[in-house]
Amino acid sequence: MILAVEEIVRSLSGSWALLNRRAEGAARFDVDEQAFWRSFRAPLLAAPVFVIWLAADRAATNLPGEGGTLFERTDALAHTSFDFMALWLTLPLLSIALADVLRLRAQLAPFIIICNWSSVLAAAMLAVPALLLAIGWATPALAALFAVAAALLIMQMRWYAARITLGVTAGAAALLATGDALIGVGLLRLFV
Repeated sequence: MILAVEEIVRSLSGSWALLNRRAEGAARFDVDEQAFWRSFRAPLLAAPVFVIWLAADRAATNLPGEGGTLFERTDALAHTSFDFMALWLTLPLLSIALADVLRLRAQLAPFIIICNWSSVLAAAMLAVPALLLAIGWATPALAALFAVAAALLIMQMRWYAARITLGVTAGAAALLATGDALIGVGLLRLFV
């Protein structure tokens, strides 16, 4: 089950279309059982983002850039790992928890596939303020402002994906997107 370049391109372009509120983006994802399991490899594409987030954490805590490695501080590594995993896990787990209440069980697999792939785009969006902070082009406050703007775009993308994939009302989709943002708010701690 190797990720094919064609599937990566199609899935990321589908995520981009969903970000831009184009419903045809959902049709770009493979939604069979094999695609479901392959979508859990999508976080590997965002591995460089993890390194950027670690560098931003180091910059936010005013640690000197020289001496030592990004991976030596276990507290920063654990914190960044938690934030990285939260980006992928919060919305799917919240959807699973609410599946019976919202009667979503049948649509969960395609939605989780879309969540997994769109999280690569979300991670890239959050990497921009982290990179600006890490290289010294943004203060922690400015990076936090940029991260909030990125988070709002991500919420909108998650809301739209929930609307069209799960077929829920705008209010239910807003509940899912807001819950995802509130649970994943730890991401913003990278920049504060």
